[in-house]
Amino acid sequence: MNNERIRIRMRKTVRPDIPFMSNYQTVARQGEEYDAVSNSHGAISAICSNGEKLGVKPDEFDFVEAPDWIWNIWVEKDRDRWKALAEAKNP
Repeated sequence: MNNERIRIRMRKTVRPDIPFMSNYQTVARQGEEYDAVSNSHGAISAICSNGEKLGVKPDEFDFVEAPDWIWNIWVEKDRDRWKALAEAKNP
């Protein structure tokens, strides 16, 4: 799972929930694309420009690229939003 590429595009700017406990450069900016990682449950973290991982919520990003197992998890969670993207990925 860890060798598969995940890319996301941010729908909004996201910063850590507890900013004083993290680097000020840990931010995922609206409109920008980031490499990302996932745990086995499909939770997504953007890899910020400083190398830090920042967890992002479903309404904060869109997938640009993801392996099939991620698509399967996300389509199951929210069919209306992700099904069209998944179908476009696999015509």
